[in-house]
Amino acid sequence: MKRFLQGILALSAGLALLAGASCNKTGGENGGNGGGNSGGGSGTPVETGSQLADVTYQLNVYSFADSDGDGWGDLKGVTQHLDYFESLGVSALWLSPVQAAMSYHGYNVTDYSAINPKLGTEADFKDLIGKAGAKGIDIYMDYVLNHSGSDNAWFKEACSSADSKYRSYYVFSDNPAADVAAGKIDNYAGAKTPGMGTWYTLSGSTGSGRLHFKLDWNARKVTVTQSTEAAQASNPSATKWLYYGNGTEAGLYATGGEIYEITVDFASDWGFLIRTATGNDWGVGKKYGAPNGAGGLTLGQPYPIAASTSSFDPGNITFAGGTSYFASFDKSMPDLNYGPYDKAAESAAFKDLAASADKWIKLGVNGLRLDAVLWIYQQQTSANVAFLKAWYDHCNATYKARGGSGEFYMVGEAWTGADEIAAYYKGLPSCFNFPYWDTLKDRINKGRGSDFATTVSGFRNQFRSNRSDFIDAIKLSNHDEDRTAESLGRSLDKEKLAAAVLLTSPGKPFIYQGEELGYWGNKGGGDEYVRAPIKWTRSGSVPTAALSGKVDNAMLSDAISVEAQSADEASLLSVYRKFSKARNSYKALAKGEITPVSSTNNALALWTLSFDGQTVLVAHNFGSGVVSASVSGISELSADRILVSNGVASVNGSSVTLGAYASAVFAL
Repeated sequence: MKRFLQGILALSAGLALLAGASCNKTGGENGGNGGGNSGGGSGTPVETGSQLADVTYQLNVYSFADSDGDGWGDLKGVTQHLDYFESLGVSALWLSPVQAAMSYHGYNVTDYSAINPKLGTEADFKDLIGKAGAKGIDIYMDYVLNHSGSDNAWFKEACSSADSKYRSYYVFSDNPAADVAAGKIDNYAGAKTPGMGTWYTLSGSTGSGRLHFKLDWNARKVTVTQSTEAAQASNPSATKWLYYGNGTEAGLYATGGEIYEITVDFASDWGFLIRTATGNDWGVGKKYGAPNGAGGLTLGQPYPIAASTSSFDPGNITFAGGTSYFASFDKSMPDLNYGPYDKAAESAAFKDLAASADKWIKLGVNGLRLDAVLWIYQQQTSANVAFLKAWYDHCNATYKARGGSGEFYMVGEAWTGADEIAAYYKGLPSCFNFPYWDTLKDRINKGRGSDFATTVSGFRNQFRSNRSDFIDAIKLSNHDEDRTAESLGRSLDKEKLAAAVLLTSPGKPFIYQGEELGYWGNKGGGDEYVRAPIKWTRSGSVPTAALSGKVDNAMLSDAISVEAQSADEASLLSVYRKFSKARNSYKALAKGEITPVSSTNNALALWTLSFDGQTVLVAHNFGSGVVSASVSGISELSADRILVSNGVASVNGSSVTLGAYASAVFAL
């Protein structure tokens, strides 16, 4: 390892280096953030609040801060707390969807060109962009390109008539199974099964009313007829079930000779299935549906059913004569249709969505977070990449025409493994690195840090193979995952370690609302429990109206508030602020490329970060006990070279000693 022998420049006022051999974890967690090693570069600290660290804060506008007391977080509330983001060294905000939408979370958009009135006005949004920009903070919008809301005027118009100009904006079919088998569904990009999603029959189709279902189990066929007989209750002793509507399970009655029947008042906008198990048991061979190419069921005619296998998932049985639409996630979120992927930019849907994005970019938005990019073309990577490249090129051109500096920022939610994420760098400059957090929480919980740097370096090499200027968006948890604290057993020491690792790793770090305060929660009772409001003061109220009462009030105690943690130098919030400030002060820490350093202790993670002639050594103890290890290639270290730390840290020659879950960054 190359050593830089130049002395460390004096720290700026208020940023003291660690003095002495150790820092006491319970006594203020000393460790400064300031000047850097000259090392051939300028060596001059960069003021906190600059763009150096490239830290982004992800926030849910509806639960972040309420400016008017109506219980909803709003855009004015975000603007009122810009100083908070400065204290975290943040240079960008990723806002949850702020466009008009059907639900609190905003991912079923009804108007891509309008602000959700629950969150404020377009003037409020413009004011936020301007005031944030004055502090060097960019605004990123969350953009939903996979689907719109079913209350979107486009979709309503498309459903009203087959001749509507908006019919092509969505994925419609009168015979989904046959059209999929024939390769006519552009949204599938040639795939025979989507991997996720359901066809929903439009209201008014023949598949509604009082219907009689007769299952011939020997022939594996079902016949459906209209009926005037009384509807039957579910058979409590059934071995075969009719599954339809909103999770309705009706047990069929055995009528002899492997025939099973039932009459029900049938209502389902997606069709039905036959099951041989109930509840959550969807094991292989227990679900029966439409075979490939079978088309829709005609009343009065036997219809073949096919069982699920390890390689085949049967489709929903729909009714002939009805029109269906496809949705990857939920019936309230119909998939948008961009036509053949190699000509997506020519589609009417693309042009209208692009026009809406142009509006916001021209207003001053400097980045987009793209939701669910795997599903735009149903996990067909090459198709998705082609679409995303066209989308990025369009938005980047609009940004440059506006006079934007550099390149427009765009990050994709490709929630998958590193190999597939790497492919998406052919279309986008940045992607969320989900394997980063999966690896980090696994290693912290196992107390094993020795291979962490090598794993991270491997991810980066994969991404670099497809884009030399890739921007690795690293994160802990987000709004769709169990909270970091929950995943780490609500251990404050582990949470501090995770924060320190995130802010000393290469890439563009994202901090999710509440992570810096140690919020816990899991999705078991609903997503709302991982989207809790910020507790600003010890005794103040929080915006909970959007969350329908799904709030852990016991968690939102006085002690977890921003007010209380700001007054406590040993708090998790103080750790986030300290390490973010260090990242904003040292170019190697902010922009350096990682080089793993071998460790003689399994719990110890070691790496260097180098950029523009400056190098720092990063050390983290992933274990619950004190660790000491010699650092290969270093003849001596000293306590006055510790730039920032958390927990007990000491050095003796080339040996580093760290207390449980402690972290330290050294100038070399």
